[in-house]
Amino acid sequence: MMPRDAEVVVVGAGPAGLTTAAALAERGVERVLVVDRDDEAGGLPRFCSHLGFGWEYTHRLETGPGLVRRLLRRLDSNAVTLLTRTSVLSVKPGPKVELVSGRHGHMHVEPRAVVLATGIRERPRSARLVPGKRPAQGILTTGQLQQMVARGVPVGGRRAVVVGTEHVAFSILLTARHAGLDVVAMVGAEDRIMSYAVAGLVARTMGVPIHLSSTVDDIQGADRVESVALRGPSGQRSIACDTVIFSGDFIPDAALMPGSGIAVAAATSGPSVDQYGCTSAPGIFAAGNVLRAVESSGLAAIEGARVGTNVAAYLEGLLAWPDVGTCIRLTEGLAYIVPQRWVPTNDSGYATRSLPISLRALADVPRARLRLIENGKEVWAGREMKVLRHRRLALPAAILDRLRGGDAALHLDPV
Repeated sequence: MMPRDAEVVVVGAGPAGLTTAAALAERGVERVLVVDRDDEAGGLPRFCSHLGFGWEYTHRLETGPGLVRRLLRRLDSNAVTLLTRTSVLSVKPGPKVELVSGRHGHMHVEPRAVVLATGIRERPRSARLVPGKRPAQGILTTGQLQQMVARGVPVGGRRAVVVGTEHVAFSILLTARHAGLDVVAMVGAEDRIMSYAVAGLVARTMGVPIHLSSTVDDIQGADRVESVALRGPSGQRSIACDTVIFSGDFIPDAALMPGSGIAVAAATSGPSVDQYGCTSAPGIFAAGNVLRAVESSGLAAIEGARVGTNVAAYLEGLLAWPDVGTCIRLTEGLAYIVPQRWVPTNDSGYATRSLPISLRALADVPRARLRLIENGKEVWAGREMKVLRHRRLALPAAILDRLRGGDAALHLDPV
């Protein structure tokens, strides 16, 4: 298949993009083009050799490369064309896609539907406003380190400080060992680690001190990092190191949003979607971590599969492009919700695959209860629960099916 003949273009070949393509092929769509700017498909997981990828989707303990191999095996090569080393330059209303490929050159494609599955990217040191000198070597992000190790590129350092305490920060402890790095400290601005408590226990068992409520105040070094200065509860201290790894601080890779006609969700900086993955631009869907940063690879894969089902229904005329629907307003204490809009449930019996709900709070709350209010009346109240920042809050999709198009607000009420 030539790219210009594609019926659906999927932008991004990570877990969400690959499962979108597989679902489309399984439902009879025969001309699916998946494009990715990297040299191979798989997205971030292909560089992560530790276990824990795709669990929600496969229910298997797999490494990142293992998950990618499994997803690639599901693709029907008769229906799906995978085009790597290909950059999408723009997505316009229509939809219209402009891309450039080393194999096919510069092209304009007008598919019937587009799925944005471009995933996430990390903010580098410059975007985090960390003061200090600018050494030529020794400052990395998690993704850079993972790619260097996976590709066999020497890191060059020996003593590393990891800035961040979320899940991916602790996976770096293993990656750093492969790179010959000794992690001498982890630094977190929050008053607790943002990953699971057991991760902190593992780090301390490995002899890695964790400095909480602390920030990097200074980086010293010319040709290479020589030390970092931390400011924390006990004042300022200096740690000798030659490598600083900035972890997490992910944002949606939404570079294609300008000019696309897609409304941006202010709370996530990603596309605003309804429960079917429909954006505000007819024919353009979105799935995976471009919607918000960051959920697991397994959840991204689930989203891709469900959006693929819904795109197939749209192509068959079984899913009319929805109106705006009910915009779900968040009250104090809640960070974001995806999907942000809820439309009347489709009754075709085909495209009823709602996205899993991603809902997160801004801060820890010892005891709280979620409540859904529409037009001043309580539609639903959840059970009391402990709320942790950076953890997904349980909200069943069936609850939002009760909305009738009025003013809807989610409340997080401390108990």
